[in-house]
Amino acid sequence: MNEIAITTVLISGGAGAMGQLTSEYLNSREDYALSAIYDPNYEGKDYDVYEELKDIKEDLVIEFSPANIINENVTKLINSDADIIIGSSGLSPESLTNLKKAAINRKIIVIPNFSVGAAYQKIFSNSLSSKFKSVNIIEKHHSKKQDAPSGTAYDLANSLSPELLSNDLEGKYSDVNKVNNKNIYSLRGDEYLAEQIVNFDNDFESFHLEHKVNDRRAYLYGMKVVLDQYREIEGFNLGLEKILTDQINI
Repeated sequence: MNEIAITTVLISGGAGAMGQLTSEYLNSREDYALSAIYDPNYEGKDYDVYEELKDIKEDLVIEFSPANIINENVTKLINSDADIIIGSSGLSPESLTNLKKAAINRKIIVIPNFSVGAAYQKIFSNSLSSKFKSVNIIEKHHSKKQDAPSGTAYDLANSLSPELLSNDLEGKYSDVNKVNNKNIYSLRGDEYLAEQIVNFDNDFESFHLEHKVNDRRAYLYGMKVVLDQYREIEGFNLGLEKILTDQINI
């Protein structure tokens, strides 16, 4: 009987909502062992607690720290030998570049959104982008979300062709950012968890791709997809959609 290879895990941001969900999920698996937490708000005693992100002993770090410290954490994680899965928003272009350079003889997986629906929204948006003249993105998130636009919207806008124009929603939204020549409209409020609409237009028709997360547990299936494929992934990987398309040969 073959023994199961166990990957030890440190969760950075382990006291947050996604950190707690991921902790519960890891504890349900036999091939991963959650052994440590890094989070100043963590008050539990079930795991080792890192005071700083250095001298990491675990095989894998799953990073869920908030947007205001993620880039600082990336600098520290790059100096470790651990594999890294990043699910935090707010990564700067510089951090992404440094992560790509650091993915030598290790796995670095950046997932702006663990929702399978959001991944397919990006796949379909890229397919539609050559068929329409203009696009915009509306993203709505809970009031505690610090960054705007969201990492998901930022990543999607950057993935679309620069030649695709942006259609404006004049006067409807006050918070607008232009990314890759695409307008991203951001709303924050307690009535939202995570929603995103991609609006395509040409002279004769429009097409709207809407995705809404009703419960944070939606992200766990995406986490399962990543962890199931973790041992086969090599080097740098950006986006859940890449893993999904590799699975189904799109």
